[in-house]
Amino acid sequence: MGIDMRKVDQLDISYSNDDYMSVFVGVCKSESLLDEYMDKDYDLLGDDYIGFELGVDFGINTYNEDFMIRVVHNKSSTDIDEVFKDAEMFDLSILKKQYPNGFAQPYNAVVVIGRMKYEGDITEVHNEKFGYFKFLGIFEE
Repeated sequence: MGIDMRKVDQLDISYSNDDYMSVFVGVCKSESLLDEYMDKDYDLLGDDYIGFELGVDFGINTYNEDFMIRVVHNKSSTDIDEVFKDAEMFDLSILKKQYPNGFAQPYNAVVVIGRMKYEGDITEVHNEKFGYFKFLGIFEE
């Protein structure tokens, strides 16, 4: 995996923050692809490169695996409860207020990265290999 991972220099910024979590939704073909998208390459990290593919796409250097959940469902949905099934790390009522009729497009993947307050400029990514991902927002832990 490390050989074909893109080498991108780490950015001079940290989104580490124990009080928040960053939430991404997406459309991904399989759980194994999402795993590969999130897997860390420690050799690259040791050489001051961004250590995972979602990080390359969104400009995030690294994350703490102990505070991350990733889920891929077989079916996509616009229903918030369906999309976040098995990934309820925060109060979904906040999302339901933001999206009272559900999401505008169906998603089947969720990535919740705890202890991170993502404030980057990139809000969505179309990655040919891994799928479509959208930054949904930051929520208090």
